Amino acid sequence: MRHRVLNTVAAMVVGAPAVLTAGVGTAHAEGAKFLTFTQNFRRCDYSTNTHIGPTGVARPTAVLRSTGSELIADVQVATAIPNTPYDVRIIEMPRSSASGCNAGDPGVIAGVLMTDPAGAGSVTLHGPVAAGATGAWMFISRPGEFAQTPDEFYTSDFVVSL
Repeated sequence: MRHRVLNTVAAMVVGAPAVLTAGVGTAHAEGAKFLTFTQNFRRCDYSTNTHIGPTGVARPTAVLRSTGSELIADVQVATAIPNTPYDVRIIEMPRSSASGCNAGDPGVIAGVLMTDPAGAGSVTLHGPVAAGATGAWMFISRPGEFAQTPDEFYTSDFVVSL
């Protein structure tokens, strides 16, 4: 009996990612990359800042693709804080650690993902590929109320080649 219960639990865990990506229209597009996220706070040049630890429990995923002149990201999140806005950014590389990567900065495509009462949400970002860009990564954050450091943050696990 115990063996059957473990198999059922394993099937539910394996099946969960399929639910998170349901409805992503670009998931099967040629050259699209599926992105997972970790709670590593990164500088704009993608280097890690080891002095800030993880703070959230959300599970974001994204599918990022390029048409050659445009970047498109379909982003989904589950188990986030209900009814909360999250800032979502595509940051194009190469980029100096001294340059900014906030909404409105060159080579940054930004939007806002609003979660529903269950803590789930999605957003699609579109923007031009910057001149000289060879890669891109993503940053999702919940702005800090009383600090410049985000209260919650997630960064993609790798830089996608363009």
